[in-house]
Amino acid sequence: MRLFSNKNRPVHMGSYPLERLARQSEMPDFASVAQDALSMKDESNPYSLANSMGGYAVLYDRLRDGPVVPHQAPIPEGLEERANHFKASCYYMDASMAATCLIPDRAILDQPINNPDLEKVEAAEASSRSKANKMSEGALQLGEMIMAAKKAAARPFRELGHTHAIVLLVEYARDPKEGEPGYEWMKGTQAQRATIRAGEVAAHTSQYLRFLGYSARHHMATATDVDMDQMLLASGLGEVVGVNGSARVENPYLGRRFGMAVVTTTLEMATDQPLAPRGLVDKWKAHGPGWYFGFGGTKPGMSWANARDNRPHHLGPYPMEKVKRVDEPTTLIDEENVPRIPKRHEMFNRAAFGDLGPKAHKEMSSFRFISKNVYSHAMAPQLGAMVPLQQGPVNPNKCEELEATPDVNAEALKALCYYMGADMVGVCKIPDYAWYSHDFDGSEIQPYHRYAVAVLVDQGYETMEGASGDDWVSGAQSMRAYLRAGQICGVVSSHIRNLGYSARSHGVMDQDVLHIPLILQAGLGELSRIGELVLNPYVGPRFKSGVITFDMPVTPDKPVDFGLQDFCEKCNKCARECPVTAIPHGPKIMFNGYEMWKPDVEKCARYRITNSGGAGCGRCMKTCPYNLEGVMKEAPFLWMAHHLPFTRSWLARLDDKVGNGTINPIKKWWLDMDQAEDGRIIPAPRTNKRELSFRATQTEADKQVMACYPKELASPPVSDVPVPLDRKAGIEAYKIAKSAEEYKAQMRGR
Repeated sequence: MRLFSNKNRPVHMGSYPLERLARQSEMPDFASVAQDALSMKDESNPYSLANSMGGYAVLYDRLRDGPVVPHQAPIPEGLEERANHFKASCYYMDASMAATCLIPDRAILDQPINNPDLEKVEAAEASSRSKANKMSEGALQLGEMIMAAKKAAARPFRELGHTHAIVLLVEYARDPKEGEPGYEWMKGTQAQRATIRAGEVAAHTSQYLRFLGYSARHHMATATDVDMDQMLLASGLGEVVGVNGSARVENPYLGRRFGMAVVTTTLEMATDQPLAPRGLVDKWKAHGPGWYFGFGGTKPGMSWANARDNRPHHLGPYPMEKVKRVDEPTTLIDEENVPRIPKRHEMFNRAAFGDLGPKAHKEMSSFRFISKNVYSHAMAPQLGAMVPLQQGPVNPNKCEELEATPDVNAEALKALCYYMGADMVGVCKIPDYAWYSHDFDGSEIQPYHRYAVAVLVDQGYETMEGASGDDWVSGAQSMRAYLRAGQICGVVSSHIRNLGYSARSHGVMDQDVLHIPLILQAGLGELSRIGELVLNPYVGPRFKSGVITFDMPVTPDKPVDFGLQDFCEKCNKCARECPVTAIPHGPKIMFNGYEMWKPDVEKCARYRITNSGGAGCGRCMKTCPYNLEGVMKEAPFLWMAHHLPFTRSWLARLDDKVGNGTINPIKKWWLDMDQAEDGRIIPAPRTNKRELSFRATQTEADKQVMACYPKELASPPVSDVPVPLDRKAGIEAYKIAKSAEEYKAQMRGR
């Protein structure tokens, strides 16, 4: 946990105090050394994690250029505002540092560096379409997009007319220590890991610029038209260290422990200046007590405050090992009576098929639900391109020694996921009911793996602070977390296959399992009042997930109990703040074998899909008392919530009194833009700017009308025509649903 809050630090300034570094107008003189493309293979170690990252480097290199939309979006005229927006965007996507600059002529390579693996993956688009669901198929047009990107990328760089660049760095993780779980798999992979992490940010940034109407191309260590060292110097993210033959370019805070990417563009923006030589006073400003303690909300220089740098990789950044473990989840699951459901029954899928009426159908079938906000739309090509990488051939030479080490295997897989950037990781057995029953074509899904790794990625407290929860950045918060989870799970599932075990990842575009039951069983949280959502003790409901299913022997984690059932019983804040009253104020019921506060998922999905004042909705996440920044002053209150039941009502009221859940305008960095009927990007006609409502909970409970759709009201596995929801039947089903107490009494009498 940090000592100081960053609530007053604008997002575009990032987490490192770059503003404290001395600047000059001239670039230092430095002669770069010619380099080859970074290899994504480790021939000396067949079980190196690097061997599982190459597909993602190819993915980003295939999308590095592409067609530019014909109409430019209404972006700010101010050059400083533009630069700040794109730097904030990179920080939101988890870049460690970002800066802007003009492209020096000496940075343009005479001979571009190309990815040698690029031509080995031409079959990827075909397999992606074979598994694409109705939401992604046609909307992404993945094959056509990649072909257009390849054609655009073939143009010589000097013909593009690019003048400006965004330079971004992703710092290395802590080096794994010999003997710790996963060491043999992770060692020597820092450059590859940081490169594909930087590639993820750069691929989105370049696509975003093209969707805004400006030519853009991204460059990374596997394929580039520009000299990376020269771009570091031009952007003020690098300085020359050493002299003569030992001279090299380093970052003042990271040294050479980073991967980088560059996005070049025709868009004009303000630029950062190169770094000046630093005297003693300048070094004190940059690396003195302010940096060491993290004054102003910057990342502290002291290692003990940076959890990822100070804990074994397999434990992750949060102390989940301190949370109480129990044999069964804290809510009843009658496993024998939990039905498996077809993919078509999910509410977003039902909307895409027309079951929720014409308005929701139009938003989903045209993909406008995603494309209406250009920022989140720019993530869609990556998400679609990841689908072919979710599964693949299994190495016939199984690593047999892993059969006898399930404890070590579980810890090593967690270490890999945390190393790649996960925020929470858990392992569990897969109950049969966690598998979907049927795919979209009506074919039955038979359970095919024994175990699962559940991966959570934080949607980002900082941006959530600046949002209402249901404004124009909401969809992008989900998409960003899905992107990161997809990359993590894709790389680690590929690694498991390299070890000789069957494995596949399940992302938002293509999944055969339901994530919530697995997150619950893997001990990453408890079911909350929000309903069909697990709440984590450290990041609350503010996450999205990815899942890996596999057959390698592992020791599962146990579920957790941190008192959430009691806290949610006493709180009600999410129900009070829900824009469409889809979260129940009343007690739990039994639904499809689960004890839960059952939300009205039709209301929720319909609002998120058709929201005219934003893109999606995460209002419940925004206003939950567990939506915390992660600073030291919060620790005592979090401990009380976990351990002292008599404080929970008071803590829920305190959350309101201190204003948690209100909008912090300092953190507003995104642009409120919508899409017109003709496809042009326009200023959003309306933006939700909700503050806390403080509605009377009991009054709301008395008038709340809820519906649920149990197994008998589910969609058929396949239907080409709409199957309208019977809301009257859903309301009646909610009314007659048994309470948890009645159901438990009935079970005792069996």
